[in-house]
Formats: sequence, structure tokens, C-alpha cells
Amino acid sequence: MSRLIFLAALAQIAVIASPLALAADTRNYPQTQQSQPTQLVQQTDARQLLQQGLERYQREQFAPAVQVLQQAAEKFQTQGDTLNQALALNYVALAYQQLGQLPQASIAIAQSFDLLQKNRINSQEYITVRAQALNTQGQIELAQGKSEKALASWEEASTLYVKNRDKEGEIGSKINQIQALQALGLYDRARITLIDVNKLLQAEPDSLLKAKGLLSLGNALRVVGILDQKDPKKIEDFGSQQALEQSLAIASKLNSAELVAEIYLSLGNTAQARQKTDEAMEYYKKAAASSPLPITRLVAQTNQLRLSLKPPQQKSPETAQQSSNQLLDLSLLPQIQSQLDTLAPSRKSLYARINYAQTLACLRQRTEGRRTVVHGNCPKQGIGAQNIATNSIPEWKAIAQITATAVDQAKSLEDKRAEAYALGTLGGLYEQTQQWTDAQKLTQQALALSESITAPDIGYRWQWQLGRILKGQKDEKGAKASYSKAVENLKSLRGDLVAQRDVEFSFQEEVEPIYRELVSLLLQPGNKEPSQDDLDKARDVIESLKLAELDNYFRTACINAKPVKVDQVDRTAGVIYPVILGDRLEVIYSLPSSSTNQKQGRNLRHYTKILSQKEVEDKLDELRQKLETRSTPEFKVPSQEVYEWIIKPIESELEKRQIKNLVFVLDGPLQNIPMAALYDGKSYLVQKYNIALSPGLELLNPQPFARSELRTVAAGLSEEVRDFPALPAVKRELDEIKSIVRDSDVLLDKKFTRSAIKEAVKSFNAPVVHLATHGQFSSKPEDTFILTFDGKVNVNDLSNLLKTRATDQRGAIELLVLSACSTAEGDNRAALGIAGIAFQAGARSTLASLWVVDDQATAEIMGEFYKQLSKSNTTKAEALKKAQLSLLKNPLYDHPYYWAPYVLVGNWL
Repeated sequence: MSRLIFLAALAQIAVIASPLALAADTRNYPQTQQSQPTQLVQQTDARQLLQQGLERYQREQFAPAVQVLQQAAEKFQTQGDTLNQALALNYVALAYQQLGQLPQASIAIAQSFDLLQKNRINSQEYITVRAQALNTQGQIELAQGKSEKALASWEEASTLYVKNRDKEGEIGSKINQIQALQALGLYDRARITLIDVNKLLQAEPDSLLKAKGLLSLGNALRVVGILDQKDPKKIEDFGSQQALEQSLAIASKLNSAELVAEIYLSLGNTAQARQKTDEAMEYYKKAAASSPLPITRLVAQTNQLRLSLKPPQQKSPETAQQSSNQLLDLSLLPQIQSQLDTLAPSRKSLYARINYAQTLACLRQRTEGRRTVVHGNCPKQGIGAQNIATNSIPEWKAIAQITATAVDQAKSLEDKRAEAYALGTLGGLYEQTQQWTDAQKLTQQALALSESITAPDIGYRWQWQLGRILKGQKDEKGAKASYSKAVENLKSLRGDLVAQRDVEFSFQEEVEPIYRELVSLLLQPGNKEPSQDDLDKARDVIESLKLAELDNYFRTACINAKPVKVDQVDRTAGVIYPVILGDRLEVIYSLPSSSTNQKQGRNLRHYTKILSQKEVEDKLDELRQKLETRSTPEFKVPSQEVYEWIIKPIESELEKRQIKNLVFVLDGPLQNIPMAALYDGKSYLVQKYNIALSPGLELLNPQPFARSELRTVAAGLSEEVRDFPALPAVKRELDEIKSIVRDSDVLLDKKFTRSAIKEAVKSFNAPVVHLATHGQFSSKPEDTFILTFDGKVNVNDLSNLLKTRATDQRGAIELLVLSACSTAEGDNRAALGIAGIAFQAGARSTLASLWVVDDQATAEIMGEFYKQLSKSNTTKAEALKKAQLSLLKNPLYDHPYYWAPYVLVGNWL
């Protein structure tokens, strides 16, 4: 038996990434230096072909690699070496997978397995080849959307590596499993696997293998959103930052300059994911300075240039503007261009070229004040046109030539995926200059290529772009169709796209605008009223956006949504969907039919308020600030303005149809405004209606509150804990609940621990869980938490504590009350955290506060809420309304600061 070349498949994570993420990431490539290749015996030609094929693969010349590797497989076949033939076919499949040619990849890996099956032997070499084939099969299956099969393949590979006592292979296959677990929504298992990988690595002595393993682990942690843990001494609290820093320390000690440069690139990507722009810039500079390889320098410098477009985070707009201007280094332009001119074509250099062209387009766009985007990553804020030396930026024609070269190079490499990126980018450049015919032709070519290799992750971009181009040519019907296809593609990509946490993917810039622009098209202002079909579709698009927002929030498509009609939940409710668009506020609403014929159902209607997005956001920001200032009635002016935007146009209809329940599906910063406090000049909205919020009716459990004797698990912190101030009235709040709901399990202060609350929820079977404790809702799950006596509980860990009963069982949590939490200051999407906590808790409804309220007032309103809730005919929304009105009638608490921030999210019955 001849011996084998063993190429470790360490961390072949099959992520869908933007060009820059792929260009900056070497996770997908076999690394020959990771293990010592052994010699093949008496098969010089076949060995040389295999080695040449792998060298082409490593240079990212995948089509030439396929040709040479297939020749190697044929040579091994003629020599009767089935094991090496299977190995060569494995790499043929891997190269096809990189090219996006999944049918060919599937055929090649099936041939490899067929050879292995027919020539099964119990040898170390055989087990090694089979394990590698399983790793490749897993990548192909994941790319095909078969996450469960991919997980099974990688688990079997891991078992074989363990049998061979191959730590390197075991670590690689476990890291592979993480991506499949995330795609399946198995967050806890993914986290446990990450911890297992870390334990394996920590047990290894310092070596290049360990450094590379930690690099792969750091990249995997970033993808799943575990960025920077607070207690790195605990192995279970390892984040991407900690793994990469440890990898850097080992690589530096071993004087591996190229590995050090790769780690700096990954640290820059993680810093960007952490929104640490200045930090990321320093890491990219270090990567460029330390790398002995031109391609790594090129990637680092293109990353630097792209990053310089973005304002630093966590700073005032003025400081961010100044810092961003200082970051822009136009001396990089000739350096990058000269490297592009001398480097041999490869996928990495192709994507660097495309990213360079996109960045130049963003800069040219800024100098000319254009608004059209070439791609989703031209940030809305950043360097100003006045701070760019216009004569330093190439003209549109020169930028197009850079991109056209990328198209030609992609064709020469037969890399259809890169060709689709390049063609689409070139089409976007023609869109900028309004050369519509050429823009449309190139974009359609990019779209056709994307569809030919089944790549919806890039196809949706070109469908979006085609929609914009058709809209620019006044082809409204064609634009709607193209936008609709883009949205459908995004739905099919849930598990792949929304889990993305890589450096150059921005949900708010690359996904959210597609939904909003389609709504804008469907509700185009003018003389013609939108058809009922257009209104229905616009409402469905809004619902889909809300689902996508939560998917992106958790970075996993774990929420299974089913369309729910309002009639199915509440025949008497009015549902209002305000949508903030760039140039106007659109409000779609659904009211019960005025006819007694219930079969007639509901019709959707809408109205428009012409206001810019900035006007809307500024007014909402002013209202929020004044609502939280309890010493002044100044909130009434902006509150009345917002009332007139949203409620005034349908005021008479609401009264005529005797609406009792108003349900809002709110958008953007509207989510941080309590609708109860909207003021009509005489009274508040809460004085007329029961009010509830829904993150989307598709996400709503339609079952009403299962009425039985009320039982509650009530927990809270009255003492100072971990630098969080004491909440002295919490004891009174819990005592009040106990006096009203006698069947209550109370956990106060030291008794309120993670394990205690988990056990109480599991064993007590209470429909209501009440947590009177500090906490924060944020648009970032890592910053969304509640506080127990023994520490913070992150939203992603909350399911371990509270989700102990399935939501479709009679024992599900009907209501989760969070009485002392608040939304993160300055975060317009912080209310996503409220919905996030509700879903992770498995709760049908959540009662939470938008800001921290005086704890005496909290005790008052919560006591009244439970008095009302204990009445058999009172809904949750009605109980909240009556509790709020009780405070409103009290002269001490009549300011909305005290009673308005409490919002009911989810089922209101």
C-alpha cells in the first residue's frame, strides 16, 4: 500500500461571505505546511500532478486545479491506487465547490466515496482519506442548504479522526460542525462545540498547529457572534478576540511572519465586528507591514482603504467626522494599484480588485454628491466630500476599467462566482453614470451567472440592482418584479445570510433597504391609489422584514414563523404598520369590516405623510428625550405631532368601528416610543385604547391567555449587585405580587440565581414569570441581558433559564414581565432586544419598560397590573391600560415618564 499525502482540512468553514471577507480569509484553503507530506512510492507522475493541482488550488486557481487533479485521479486509476485516486477526487470536489459548481462537486465526491466503499480497509491511511472526504462532503452539503446532512458528515469525520488519534483533524471537523449547528439554530450545541475545540487546543503545546487552530477558532467565534468575552480566564468565556490574541502570541514566539499577518487581518475583522474602527485600522496596518506575501499586503491595504470610509464608532458625530477624515489615506491608492498590476490572478486578488473598485466608487460618489449606491457597503455616514482631494480619485471610466480587468481575469480562471461579482459591480458603475442600457445588460449577465451556479447569496444583490436600474428607466412593473425576486431570495437564504457576522456584511445596508425600497415602490405616491394586491404585498414585505430583523439579531434563522391573520387572533383589533422610508412616512392599517358579514373580512388601507427620514428620526428623538424629562410638559408638542402622523388620519374610523385594541407593528426608532403617550391635545392614546406591540403578526402565537388560577414565579434584586444600584422598592413589588397572586414562588436577592430561577420555572409550572431586576435591551444580543444575583444573563443564554417548556404546550410561559430593564441609550433598534428576550424565553407575551422608572412608581403600577390580570375577563392589554391609568390619575405619577414606558409585546389577549 502506497503512502498518502495528508493535507489537513483544518477549519474548512463554508461561510457565505462578501468579496472582502473571502479575500481576507484563508479558512477554506488546505494548507500543506500544516503537516509533513509523506512520499508516494513508484508513482512519480501521479504524485507530481496531485502536488501541482494542490498548488493551483492554494493559489485559488480553482478551474486549472480541477483539470490537473482530474489528471492525477486518472493516473492513480491506471496504476490501481484507489486510495490516492479517492484522495485526488476529494480535492476535485473541493475545487468544484469553491467554483460554486455544486452538481460537479457532488459527482466527484460520490466517486471518491464509491472507491472508498469498494476498497474498504482498516488502515490509518484509509481512515484519513475517508475523514477528509467526509469533510469535503459536509462543505458541499452545507452549500446546498442540507445543514443536517453536513452536520452528520462532520460528526462522522470527527469520530474517524479521534480513532486515528489525529488532533488536527478532530479540531478541524469540530470547527466545521459549528457552522452547521448555527444554520440549524442549535446555538447551545454550537457554543458547547466551541468550548470543546478550545479545550482541545489549550491542551496542545505551543506550535504552529495550535496557532492556526486558534486562528480558525477565532474566525469561527466571530461568525457566530461571540466576539469579546468579559472573563477570558474561563474557557467557556473565550471570545474571538481572546482566541486570536493567543494565536498571535504563539505565532510571534515562533517567528511565523505570514501567520502573524493573517492573524492581524482576522483581528481587524473582529475589531470591525465589535465596531472598533480605530482598532481595526491599526490591525490592518500591522498586517500590511508584517506580511512577507504581496497578496496579504494587498488585502490588508484594501481593507484599510475601505475602512477609512466609515466613521469610528462610539463617538459624537463631530468627533467621528474629524477622526474619519484623518483616517483617509489616499497614498494607498497607487500602492494598491501597482500590486494589482503585478500579482498573478487568483480569487483573492480578484476580490481585492473588486473591493478596490467599489471603494473608489464610494469615494467618487462622495465627491460628486451622488446618492445611488454601487453596493451595500458605501456607508451612509463617514468622510465628507469637502475632505476628499477629487483629483486623487480615478474617474468613473478608470474605475470601470479596473473592474473590467477583474471580469477578464475571472473568465481566464473560469471562476464564475468571481465573474458574477465583477460583472455586477461593473453594472453598478454604469448605474452610477445612468448608462441604463449597459447597466441593465451587465447586471442581467451577473444575475444569470449567479443563477447558473445556484448562488442566491450574490443573486439577490443583482436582482436588487436590476430593480433600481429598471426603476431608473421608469419600468415600474419590471422593478417590482425584480425587487420581489430579491426578497424571495433573501427568504430562502435565512440560515446562510442572516447568520453572517463577517466584517463586510451589514444587514442595515445590504438587506434592509431592499425591503423598504420594495414597499416604497408598491406604495408609490401619486394620483393612483395602490391596489389591494399591492397593499397586501407591502404588508407581507413589512412582516418579512420584521422576521429578517430578528433572524439577523440572533444571527440564526431559528424562528419558525407562520402567517397569522388578525381575525384569527382578535376580530376587534386594529393593526397599524408605520414604515419610515427615505422621503416619507407610510402607514398601512387593517381594521375589522364594518359589515356584520364576518366572511367579508378586512381590507388594508394606507395613508402617507411627506417627511424625510431625518425629520422623522429627529422628531422621535426629541419626543423620547422629553418623555424621560419628568420636570416639564414640553413632551406634549412633539407627542401631538407624532399622533397626527399616525393616528389622526384614521381617528374617526377607529371611533366608528368601536375599536378596543390597537396593535402596532413599529418600525425603526418608532419602537423606542411608547404609543400609549401619544397625545391628541386633550387626552393620551392609552385613555382610549388597549395598546400592544407586535414584532410582526407572523411571529405571533394566536392562542389567548389560558385562563386558570394565576401562578407566578417572581424574582428580583433589591440590593446593590455588581456595581448596579439597589432597587429598594423591589421587595415591596414582590410582596405585592405575592399578596395578589397567592400561588407565587418568590426569589429575592441571594435566592435569585441562575440555577434557582431555572429550577423554579421548570418545576413550578407558572404561566407568569416576573423579573424585577436591572437589565438592558439592545440591538446587539451581546449587550442585551438581565441581572441575577450571580451575574449577567445574556439574551442568547436566557433560553437555558426560561425556555424549559415548549411554547405550544399548555404549560408555556404566557407572560414574561421585566419591570426594571431599559433600552440602550442612543440605540434606535434597541427594542429588538425586547422581542429577542421574548423569543429566547419562549414567552407568548412580554411586558417590559423602555426606560428605567422610579422603583416606587414601578411597585405601584405592577401591583395594579396584577390586580387587573387576576380578573377572569381582563386581557393582558386591558390590565396594562388600567394599571397605567391608575398612575395617570395619581398627581405624583401623572407625567408619562412614570406610566408610559411599559409596553406589551406579543399576544395581547
